[in-house]
Amino acid sequence: MALELGRPTGFVTFDQLNELLPSTTLTPEDVEAVMQALSDEGINLVESDPP
Repeated sequence: MALELGRPTGFVTFDQLNELLPSTTLTPEDVEAVMQALSDEGINLVESDPP
């Protein structure tokens, strides 16, 4: 889902990612997998929407 969100804009914000991922069930490996998938697609993780 994060990939679909980030493809049109080329980025996903931390807030968007936090809304998508249930922090109570994530392992460090899960986080790494998401980060790698975003990176592989050329999608950046940013603090907030760029101006």
